[in-house]
Amino acid sequence: MQEVILTEEELRAKCAEWQKILRLQDWIVDVGISRRRDMNLENAQAEIVPSLQKRMASVRILDSVDYPPDCSEPQDMELSLVHELLHIHLFPLFADREDEMRLIAEEQAIEAISRGLVYLYRKGGEQNAERNDLRGNGGAEG
Repeated sequence: MQEVILTEEELRAKCAEWQKILRLQDWIVDVGISRRRDMNLENAQAEIVPSLQKRMASVRILDSVDYPPDCSEPQDMELSLVHELLHIHLFPLFADREDEMRLIAEEQAIEAISRGLVYLYRKGGEQNAERNDLRGNGGAEG
C-alpha cells in the first residue's frame, strides 16, 4: 500500500465523489485536515462528528505532519475519508455508543468495507467505469 496524501482542496473533491458513490449526496459534509492536537480522539487517523437530525457531518483527517512514523502502514487520506463516511450509514444502527463490543464490530466492518471499496475503485480506474457501478454510472448492460 502506498501513501496517499491530499490537499484540503483534493480532499473536498474526493469527499464529493465518495458521497455520490456511497449515496450520501443528501448530507452536508464538511471535511478538513486537522492537527493531532485539534482532534477529539487520541491516536485516530480521522474522525467524524455527525448530526443525524440535520444530515450534516464534520470529518477531520489527520495532518500528515502528525502521522506516526512507526505506523504499520503509510497514511492514506482517501481511505480514512471513506471509512468515516461509511459511519454515517451505520450510526443509527449503533445508537448505544457505550457498548464496546458493538463499537469494535462496527469499526471492523467499516474498515473491511472501506478497504474493499477503495481497492476496487483504484483497481477499476476510469477505463473500466462502464463496467464498474461504484461511480453510479449504471454499470454495463447485458
